[in-house]
Amino acid sequence: MTTTLSGATTSSLEIGLGYATGGRDAVTRAATTAASRLHGATPHLALVITASPAGDAMAEARGVLGRIQVAGGASALLLTDDGPMKSGALVVCVANADGAASGVAATTGRDLADAGQAAARLVLSGWPFRARYPRGLGIAFARSDSGDSALRFLDSWRDFMGPKMRTVCGVLGSPVLYGGGQGNAEPRLSVACLEASYATGLGWSDATGEPSTEALVHGAADATLTAVKRLDGRPARLVLVVQTAARHARLGAAAREEWAAIRAQLDESTPCAGWQVEDVAAYGRGVQPVAAPGALVIVAIGDSPRSEAPRG
Repeated sequence: MTTTLSGATTSSLEIGLGYATGGRDAVTRAATTAASRLHGATPHLALVITASPAGDAMAEARGVLGRIQVAGGASALLLTDDGPMKSGALVVCVANADGAASGVAATTGRDLADAGQAAARLVLSGWPFRARYPRGLGIAFARSDSGDSALRFLDSWRDFMGPKMRTVCGVLGSPVLYGGGQGNAEPRLSVACLEASYATGLGWSDATGEPSTEALVHGAADATLTAVKRLDGRPARLVLVVQTAARHARLGAAAREEWAAIRAQLDESTPCAGWQVEDVAAYGRGVQPVAAPGALVIVAIGDSPRSEAPRG
């Protein structure tokens, strides 16, 4: 199952983020907030992540945003400026800049490697204009009952996408994924891609060596600085945090300190949110795909050089 999109674009990248506490209309409320922050632009794709989902998340998102392409899934915990949320919804909308494209795929397969290969082929088939190795950012959500690690996905995905598509994959603590079509088979993988020269950066921290909670907090701050540094001086338009459940449990009461440390590295107006996963892996400039306990990935997105302009 797949959907891809490369329709009309705005003159610059527009990103809207919204979240809402639990309830049957949480996705509707989060999507409404996200859409209101697009400065009138029409979104091309959305990430939808829910905690303790109630109702039809896909229908709610499209009820607000139209027949938009969606990727995402259900997480045990959402990470927000209002603190961790065990029930609610997070929606991130993206309106592409001129010359950019986006693609979304939800695929089945024998395992994550198989599903990753299928997703890469389907997304690339929707970009006939693409370079040999497309440049951009991929965010993948894997089904928890797949029995695979996020590394299995990245290995097969990278074989097709190449080294310039910086990608993060998280295995969710739930079998619920969004983005599938009307077929009978439930997707094993849901992935969204932005293909453009947007500035993107990844940062990584893990709990190798049994670090203290203070060291984990410092590690998260350093990962955020690394991700933002990769934007080469352009301001971050969006920062996403993908954190493992093991890290959150190890932090305990220091989880809010870690979020404050992440936030302290960003302008207070920068949209920032995240979600919890069972396993995460990533690859891109400065981040290599490795398996490590207590991992956290920071994703930063900025404008492409040619679309930079003062923003009101």
